[in-house]
Amino acid sequence: MQQPTELADRIKAASSAGQVLQIRGGGSKDFLGHAAGADSEVLDTRCWQGVIEYHPDELVLRARAGTSLEEILALLAEHRQMLPFEPPQYPGATLGGVVATGLSGSRRPYAGAVRDHVLGVGLILHDGTYAEFGGQVMKNVAGYDVSRLVCGSYGMLGVIADVSLKVLPAPAAEQSCSLEMDETAARDQVYQLTRKVSPLSASCYLQGRLHLRLSGSDQVVQDVLQQLGGQPLDPGFWRALDCHELPYFTDADEIWRYSTDAEEQLDGLAAGIQDWGFAQRWFTGVRPDQPGAQGHWYCWKTNRDGVERFPPLPDGVMNLQQRLKKVFDPQGIFNPGRMYPAL
Repeated sequence: MQQPTELADRIKAASSAGQVLQIRGGGSKDFLGHAAGADSEVLDTRCWQGVIEYHPDELVLRARAGTSLEEILALLAEHRQMLPFEPPQYPGATLGGVVATGLSGSRRPYAGAVRDHVLGVGLILHDGTYAEFGGQVMKNVAGYDVSRLVCGSYGMLGVIADVSLKVLPAPAAEQSCSLEMDETAARDQVYQLTRKVSPLSASCYLQGRLHLRLSGSDQVVQDVLQQLGGQPLDPGFWRALDCHELPYFTDADEIWRYSTDAEEQLDGLAAGIQDWGFAQRWFTGVRPDQPGAQGHWYCWKTNRDGVERFPPLPDGVMNLQQRLKKVFDPQGIFNPGRMYPAL
């Protein structure tokens, strides 16, 4: 296979000079995490793009990290296939950025997260060495943990050069509906749909309405829609939700995300949007951390300086993270401080 020599040479030169690198694809997710330091040099991965292999019959796709998400989705659509984790389709998004940030969309609770569908990765290490981890099929588990480790690592361990993914057939039918009800009734409705085999593939509670998406065979989807009633919902709603284009997101100066068990209650805090079957909740202007809370908060968007974007890690976990960083990036040239100052 052709090697990513241009990227490798840039990394070797940076390593020799002690130059800090800001790994960047389309820049669609620059707002996530902490800003890069002023002394960092941008390493643009879009010079390394293109689909390497695609086997529709085997449901496996391998592409370079700089490949646009739009190109990959269009290719899959030609064969009526899809990325099961439904990544947000931000303008300019690349495959490497999708994996590095670990972002999944509305289908995530029902089809799995990014790391559940990564079969293998090619990673460029601090000295410019190209190394492959994982494989091309699910049963090949050699180095599988490293493949999953880079999901959500924000480029701090190395530069993702290519990714092998498991894809799935697109559903034969898909329709969405919206029902007016209070939160208690909405929770019960989602619970009833998830506790049994159902075509539910997305759910969101917003402004007194429960939005649902059903995917599967046409007959099953129609039967469940008839049972639910409600009003038809524009399917574009889910893309707007996943890309954070709804007014709730665009009108707020500060947004916090909280992921948790669907049953967890937060005293005195009312989420503006609750999706993923009530397991993902969005708040404006307030950090949703409470004593004894089991969830995980994250500052999605803010215009204030000095705001912690990620929750503090326990000492043992931080120590482990630092040791991993030291092994993969001993000179600390890859995205230092993007998640935590100590990494």
